[in-house]
Amino acid sequence: MSKYSKEFKLAVINHYLTTKDGFRSTAALYEVNPSHIKKWVYAFKIHGQNSLTKRYTTYTSAFKLSVLQYMAEHQLSINQATAHFNIASPVAIRGWQNLYNEGGMTALEPKPKGRPPMSKPFKPFVPTNKPVTQMTPDELMQELEYRRMETDYLKKLEALAQQKHLASKNKSK
Repeated sequence: MSKYSKEFKLAVINHYLTTKDGFRSTAALYEVNPSHIKKWVYAFKIHGQNSLTKRYTTYTSAFKLSVLQYMAEHQLSINQATAHFNIASPVAIRGWQNLYNEGGMTALEPKPKGRPPMSKPFKPFVPTNKPVTQMTPDELMQELEYRRMETDYLKKLEALAQQKHLASKNKSK
């Protein structure tokens, strides 16, 4: 939900355009940041009432690059470019500029969303009953690792059982 309704924005824009008030006096009258009014007015002059509707769009890397190039060619500010291309927020363009300056065109590519997939699926080792002479060195290493973990687990289990037994003896005394 937008902080300001479409009707409110339209009233502010109409006041600015019909009176001789500047951005600051209009902002003071409506208790709005002057930069918001400036952005709304620029976008309204170019796109009309369509500029006031909330939109959720994703932009391609080619579009992002074309916006940055257009800004450089025509010496536009970020707010003017936002109004010209009807982009929802000037912060988006500032972010594109930073990404492009740091990493070039590849930095503008969309990033994958969500949690990254696991590197490889977990496959538990199942010991084989092959004779040692028939096993490959990798199989021998896996078998050794499995046996060592198995013994460590059993030792730990036995130690915990003894600790529990000793704790119950101490409580009964």
